[in-house]
Amino acid sequence: MGQEYYRRRLKANKMKRLIASRRSAIKNFRVLLRLALIVLIILLAFKVLRLSGWYLNQDLLAVADARVIKIEGNVITPKYKIVDLVRQVQLPNVQIFRLDTTEIENNLLKLQPVKKVYIRRLWHPARLNIIVEERTPVFLITPTLESEPISAITTDGILIDREYMPISPKFHTYKIITYGVRGDDYEKWNKERVDEILCLTKAIETYSGQNIEYIDLRNPTDVYIKLSNVLIRFGEINDTALKRAKWIATILPEAAKFKQKIKYIDLRWEDAHYIKLDEQVTPPAQKQEDKSQTEDEQN
Repeated sequence: MGQEYYRRRLKANKMKRLIASRRSAIKNFRVLLRLALIVLIILLAFKVLRLSGWYLNQDLLAVADARVIKIEGNVITPKYKIVDLVRQVQLPNVQIFRLDTTEIENNLLKLQPVKKVYIRRLWHPARLNIIVEERTPVFLITPTLESEPISAITTDGILIDREYMPISPKFHTYKIITYGVRGDDYEKWNKERVDEILCLTKAIETYSGQNIEYIDLRNPTDVYIKLSNVLIRFGEINDTALKRAKWIATILPEAAKFKQKIKYIDLRWEDAHYIKLDEQVTPPAQKQEDKSQTEDEQN
């Protein structure tokens, strides 16, 4: 009986050792399998990261091929100007997700019309999507009514030079006639000055119900504003400008009653407003010709 008991104990212990050995082998196999998978993943990742799709094609980038560079949002800024600035940056030969685009963004922000720049880095194939947010032009500057605009001024007071002309008609702008001298140099306008003139234009259009065709600022102390149907002699744009602009709503109906052509509506003073009629004076030569014609008819 005792020997049988010890044989069963010995057999049980042997079985336990066998099970423990197999468990240890399975555990070691799992560890090795994990290590093998980790090494395989690392090798696979290294191989994937070495694929050409992660790298910008410098040859295509040099010619601004649409497969590697896409530019959006540029209405005023020519595409070639943006491309030239991108080419000036020596881009390192690294994966697209490691590419630092800060220098490109800073270069593009030097362009007068550009307000903000967003650059998206895309893969497969590697390419850049440049999204430009441009400033809003509000005034077109011209020295004479017949001349083409030579520059523009944005809502935030930034001057846009002639090289960006003409401005797209999609922008609602006002034509300003000025030489940039005589105390009103438009190249030195700031946002405050732009807001002042823009606020006045909005007020005049609201009170008159007409669109402004141009603002003549060649003499800043004697400004003329041309509406669709009438010319306004507004005088100086100062702190009384908005008060004087309100009189347009009252004067225009009265002006419509005149049969004679109106030269301009005078709003130079806050407490006095006039309607100037167009006095067409016959030139002396014309008078003499009319007189001779009358005498011939009498004869």
